[in-house]
Amino acid sequence: MSLMWGTDLSDFEMQAWISDVKMAGYHGVATFESDLIRFIDKTDFILRLSDNGLSLASVDLVIDRDYDKVKRLCETMQNLGAKHLVMIGGLAKIGADMDEIAAILNHHGEIALTYNVHACFHNHSGTIGKTLEETEMLVGKTDPNLFFGFLDVGHATQDFSGHPLAHRASIFLKRNWERIDFIEFKDWSEEYKLNTEVGSGVCDYESVFQVLKDRQYSGWITVEQNGPMGNKTPLESAIASRDFIRNGFGT
Repeated sequence: MSLMWGTDLSDFEMQAWISDVKMAGYHGVATFESDLIRFIDKTDFILRLSDNGLSLASVDLVIDRDYDKVKRLCETMQNLGAKHLVMIGGLAKIGADMDEIAAILNHHGEIALTYNVHACFHNHSGTIGKTLEETEMLVGKTDPNLFFGFLDVGHATQDFSGHPLAHRASIFLKRNWERIDFIEFKDWSEEYKLNTEVGSGVCDYESVFQVLKDRQYSGWITVEQNGPMGNKTPLESAIASRDFIRNGFGT
């Protein structure tokens, strides 16, 4: 996952990112809508993905009412074989009207499906999907035929208060599996927060792995880390997370 958070990734940095993803042994990448469009317009991003045998797995989009943008984005995603549109933040701020946000998400989901793209909601700090119950409530207000379920494991571990810390993610997955279509692996620790490598934090990943094995999940999983863990490089952390995940799945 390319974490820009409002910072433009230069052409040189994009090339380094793609190289690291390949070197770390991953099969695809994820990015934000604004960065994807810029990459396509101004760099050889698509060629570099192809040359490295990588796919575009998903795109994050800040929630708004620009439905024409969603159409253009989903058409691009369809052409690139990307299936998952992850709706995050934006209008879904704390205190927003859930019915209104759900209606917007349904509209996005309906548009996405016409391009064989599945839209889902990203649970995140500072949004109406911060807690487990709020995420369930919001997704429950959307049409399951139009809009799909998602879980950011790290944010669930950090934010889903009122539930045992280590098991917050697996609790949500078990309770809401019928809606789950896409997953993001991230971890959290008191020392490194969301800069923690997968498997180095407090999340009980053994339980998460078991849920996915029991439900025979075979879709994409985004692996994300918000920043460096200690003095490690992004590549070193990406390899550590990859090794932990593959060992956990027995692959």
